[in-house]
Amino acid sequence: MRFIWPHKLPSMFWHAFVKDSLRVYAVLPRRLRLSFWFVFVLQIATAVTETLTLLVISLFAMSVASPEAAMNHFLVRPFMETFPSVADFCSTPRRMVAFTSSFMVMFVCLKSVLTLTTMYFTTLFSEKVANHVGREAIGRYLAKSYYWHISSRSGKVIHKIANRISLSALTVQLLTLYSNVICSSFLFASLFIAQPRLTLVVILCFAFSSLSLYAVIRHRIDRAGQLSSSTSIEENISVTAMTRGIREIVTYRQQRMALRKMMDAVERGLPARSFLNFCYTIPSVTMECVGFVTIGGMVIHMLSRQMPMEEIVAAASILMLTAWRILPAVTRSLGCSVAIRGIKPRALLCLDLLETFTRERVEPEVEPDPGFRFERSLALKGASFRYPDSAGDSIRDISLTILKGQNVGLIGPSGAGKSTLALVLSGLVAPTGGLFEVDGRVLDPASRASYLMRLGYVPQNPLLMDGTLADNVAFSRWGQDYDRGRVLEACRLAAMDFVARDPASLDLVLGGHGGSLSGGEAQRVAIARALFVSPEVIIFDEATSALDLANEGAIRNTIGRIRGRITSIIIAHRLSTVEDCDLLFWIDSGRLVTSGPPSEIIPLYQASLSDGEARAGGGDGPDGQRPGDGV
Repeated sequence: MRFIWPHKLPSMFWHAFVKDSLRVYAVLPRRLRLSFWFVFVLQIATAVTETLTLLVISLFAMSVASPEAAMNHFLVRPFMETFPSVADFCSTPRRMVAFTSSFMVMFVCLKSVLTLTTMYFTTLFSEKVANHVGREAIGRYLAKSYYWHISSRSGKVIHKIANRISLSALTVQLLTLYSNVICSSFLFASLFIAQPRLTLVVILCFAFSSLSLYAVIRHRIDRAGQLSSSTSIEENISVTAMTRGIREIVTYRQQRMALRKMMDAVERGLPARSFLNFCYTIPSVTMECVGFVTIGGMVIHMLSRQMPMEEIVAAASILMLTAWRILPAVTRSLGCSVAIRGIKPRALLCLDLLETFTRERVEPEVEPDPGFRFERSLALKGASFRYPDSAGDSIRDISLTILKGQNVGLIGPSGAGKSTLALVLSGLVAPTGGLFEVDGRVLDPASRASYLMRLGYVPQNPLLMDGTLADNVAFSRWGQDYDRGRVLEACRLAAMDFVARDPASLDLVLGGHGGSLSGGEAQRVAIARALFVSPEVIIFDEATSALDLANEGAIRNTIGRIRGRITSIIIAHRLSTVEDCDLLFWIDSGRLVTSGPPSEIIPLYQASLSDGEARAGGGDGPDGQRPGDGV
């Protein structure tokens, strides 16, 4: 234990508590800053009322024991002189007791109402801080470019945002600490006026005990808080990976290992979390013992000195009031300081993130170029692309041209770079080397926004949100009114036969995982969603890889319906999916091997595969090069 010397207290209090309050205050908007001060003023008012209530209760006890002494009390006498009518009313002992008891009831009720009001607005302020932090951080997260989202920073940010509740809890604990410190100071000051020597002894005992206890546990709390924070992040990452990879986990019977991976983090953090939950009770138990040992010690000391019983009773009354009112405030202050140190590591993760986001310039949303047109071709010229945090390029020096209205297929072995190539062709990211041109023009921000408005995208595993089938098809109009006729037309083009048979099925409510839809039906919802935006370019990213032959045939028919009207880029899992394309691009190891009509390219590609792969139908699975290797 390293003892905390009194002259270091201001600096320690500043760095441990005040500095963090100022950091939180700096990231709050004006309305929440006003709420901050409102809550702070309420807490000070509560502290003052606590002090006045203690004095009134003391006065009531004194009036019962000795009405004359109560009337001559140095705080009561000026009041009586100011209000002679009150002095006349309290001229008899009974009336004095009645007056002080009424006053006591009034102050206790006022204190209770004010305490409840303070608790309500403090809780409300906490929720508002959490909401603001979540809205601000997630809003800035969503505003980031897609290139940023496919970096490792994206996943880390989500786990930091998850700690916003800890940040709001830290803010409330800091405010509560200040109010209890102020309350304790007021109460000690009032007692010091009444019993200076006795109060000084109590202050010294409480101060020594509090500082000693804080010195003993603060470093262990810091270590426990850091470990709890790091293992909590590891646990969240494990759970996220488990939910995303549940198919592989079940397929390869790795449920036990997945559970062990998560439980390793849980068990390593268990002692820290247990200590943090336990350590909050240490101050109350310790300070309660200190308080009553102090009371007993002082009474025994006064008895040993043969002091008059009247003085002993008066002193004991003061000490009991101290134990009743001041001790809880001191205990809460110490408990808040313990809670703050335990919460801080997780809360500061979110605060650091919010400060970083606040310092960054938010790019205004780009308005689409109204004059943009896609009329002739898409072209890559010596294009390369490297993912963030990657040591090498995923595609290298690719040059190709896709004419408007063509159906083109991208084939190649798993990890060849097909999805990366489609990602660049989508316009969501710019090549890290070379050029991507639309009608011979490199996209600027405004024309890129226009190009994306003309793009449809069908992933292998579509996102189906909570809402009706129609809401999911009209996803591009999320939260806005949409034309149900356009939804029906998109469903017809996507060969959603069950909608054609029963248009009321548009109101079928889907869950987050697609409700009662089969895999083929969910895939066709994704196609209808892409067609709803009336796209000029549509990308099918392994859209048939998980489907049976019947569903694959239905989607091939859909692609055939839009042939010539929409430029289709199809990443193939099965070669049968692209055999009707106008043009195939064979990608391998991030490079363009060759291109040409399917009748020429498919035999060459099949010949390059082993006999086993050829019998399997082409062997072209999802790229799977890295988590971000998709559009």
